[in-house]
Amino acid sequence: MRLPSATAKVHSARLSQTDGSAMTASPMPRGAHDDAYRLSRIQAEGWNAAHVIDASALDKLDATQVEILNPYACDPERTRWRTGFTSALAS
Repeated sequence: MRLPSATAKVHSARLSQTDGSAMTASPMPRGAHDDAYRLSRIQAEGWNAAHVIDASALDKLDATQVEILNPYACDPERTRWRTGFTSALAS
């Protein structure tokens, strides 16, 4: 009987999807991971939006005007965009 060497490669766990293709095991369900990524990109959009506005104009914006700039109508997208925008103002 041959034992594996100490330098044996360890492969990540693989699961089969319903279509027969393989995917890497993850603690988050696939849909949740995709949603988290999408929301992070929306937050980045808010951050970027704050950075393209002149600093003199940013000083004059109130909460209502920031809400008008927000392109998203519903949560959680609306909240994440606002979080990105306001965190850019704080930096």
